[in-house]
Amino acid sequence: MFDILKKTLETGSQTTKYPQIPDIAPAGFRGKPELLSEKCTFCGKCTTACPPGVIWLAEGDGEKILTLSYCGCIFCGRCEEVCPEGAIKLSGEYELASKTKEDLLTSIRRKT
Repeated sequence: MFDILKKTLETGSQTTKYPQIPDIAPAGFRGKPELLSEKCTFCGKCTTACPPGVIWLAEGDGEKILTLSYCGCIFCGRCEEVCPEGAIKLSGEYELASKTKEDLLTSIRRKT
């Protein structure tokens, strides 16, 4: 038993200081998708390519609205792959804690 205790004390702590010091995502990490309003043409290709169906396009009151919900997003990257204009980019952000589902919605709008 003392051998185990001695070995544990010699190796030290292996955990990080998260959340005081945030972890940096490795290269190639697929974080949350971000919508770039200046590039989006509202073609809807991302809505049909999204496996869980958490991206939708709506029209009304003279504007088009593209909405993405992070609640069901599986961070697969299909939306980024199919967007012909590069209007969706996967970021390195992975902290998506929220108290409400509304906080996990992001939208872009364009007047028609």
